[in-house]
Amino acid sequence: MVKNIKKKLVYFGIPVGENLPGCFFCYSINMPIRLLITLILLAGCKNFKEQKAETGEGIITYKISYSEDNPYKDKRFLPGETNLVFKETMASFITSGMGIIQLVNLLDNEHKKYTSLLINSFGDNFAFTETSEDINEQENNPKYSFELTDDKKTIAGLECNKAIVSDLTNIKSFDIYYYSKIKVVLGNCPYKDFNYLLMEYNDTRYGLPMHLIAVKADLSPIDTTLFQVEDPGVYNWVDKKTFINIIKNLKSPIY
Repeated sequence: MVKNIKKKLVYFGIPVGENLPGCFFCYSINMPIRLLITLILLAGCKNFKEQKAETGEGIITYKISYSEDNPYKDKRFLPGETNLVFKETMASFITSGMGIIQLVNLLDNEHKKYTSLLINSFGDNFAFTETSEDINEQENNPKYSFELTDDKKTIAGLECNKAIVSDLTNIKSFDIYYYSKIKVVLGNCPYKDFNYLLMEYNDTRYGLPMHLIAVKADLSPIDTTLFQVEDPGVYNWVDKKTFINIIKNLKSPIY
């Protein structure tokens, strides 16, 4: 696992309810025209709802940025880039830096098993697996709802759709962009019900808010060993709180 991880890099994505207002705005128009417009708009809504993302695989490289008030005050120790490796219901976020430290998030969404690895070339390796309580916290705090729009933007060569995310926990909203043709299942995060390939979005990991935007998309077949912990014995297995404290006290940057 350690050797495979060092070859690549990341972090995460995900689906939604669909609100399509405006299909019946023509009530006051005369009947034939109103009926024609309504049928056209309903047909458009139907096609939009029936658009199905297909299961795919690939690697997405994201650029990461942070707000000034992030809890990790020294930005030199924060990752500037991460990679999402995905296939079917499996995904892995791999963040590497300077050939010294790799931070890996393994997401087995079918079995709801989520494991994080910290690989240190000059120190101890650590790992933890999320408990059911950890998973519930990650998936529901904050709580998101999604509103799809017709706006589009090209990101990393892919035409992406815009959605508006309402953060119901912190009472705020923000925009995300996703690639609607590919399905990516990402549990263990507030996007667990939004199963599309996220190309630009906000996320929080280990208490660290971040903004991610894709800078490279490679949708070719991937190395599935990146979803495995090949040698569990090389890691010190700890709980989530201990793992986060270790990350916060790293002396080598991950970027």
